[in-house]
Amino acid sequence: MEKFLNNAWYVAAWGTEIGRQNLLRRTLLNEPVVFFRQEDGTPVALADKCAHRHAPLSAGKLVGDNIQCPYHGIEYNAAGDGVRVPGQSQVPPGC
Repeated sequence: MEKFLNNAWYVAAWGTEIGRQNLLRRTLLNEPVVFFRQEDGTPVALADKCAHRHAPLSAGKLVGDNIQCPYHGIEYNAAGDGVRVPGQSQVPPGC
């Protein structure tokens, strides 16, 4: 088993690897992470799993500044908060 220092800096990607045309998946400290850039160029890193069914967000797509889950289409903002659920007027808690 590998041991890692928590609360330390690790190189996750080169700036040129993170863009809007592709969602970049990496594993950091044994956790899947997805990287992308917002429309203004700000880099974003989120846990690479949908809160609903744990589908990898890296298999989804960007919708504006949000990342959309490929499974049910739930959209998450750059803070990882669920902001849109297709077919529902409100986002359930925990999404």
